[in-house]
Amino acid sequence: MALIEWTPAMSVGVEALDEDHRRLIALLNQLDAVARGEPADLTAGEIVHELVRYTEYHFAREERLMRLSRYPDTAHHVAIHRDIRRRMVSFEQKFLSAPPDAPHVEPLLAFLSEWLRRHILGEDMQYRPYMTGEATPDGTAPTSAA
Repeated sequence: MALIEWTPAMSVGVEALDEDHRRLIALLNQLDAVARGEPADLTAGEIVHELVRYTEYHFAREERLMRLSRYPDTAHHVAIHRDIRRRMVSFEQKFLSAPPDAPHVEPLLAFLSEWLRRHILGEDMQYRPYMTGEATPDGTAPTSAA
């Protein structure tokens, strides 16, 4: 069973970003499978490295699209990305320097699964109206009818 399942509720309305999110979720699920002893094409270290690399790629693309869509909270979102980058690099360094039998995958899995769920469903949904053109002419996000 996958640690995180992609659902349509996770869509930010931009296929390229949704595909990035699906890829990150797939990598996280691969890491979880390896941690549980399932056979895989990549080692845990290779998956962690790819997670860090792909996260960097995704953040760069997402930040560029936020600027292009004139998302007003871009600076805050970029600051969140900066913190996540720092934490992921730290996890990768700890992972690579730990003895092979150290229980170092579980904290990374916990952090990444919580981050992906919270970030996609929370932070990333905030820019959706700007990227999909649903923002009002004055540049504000539409409000939900009560």
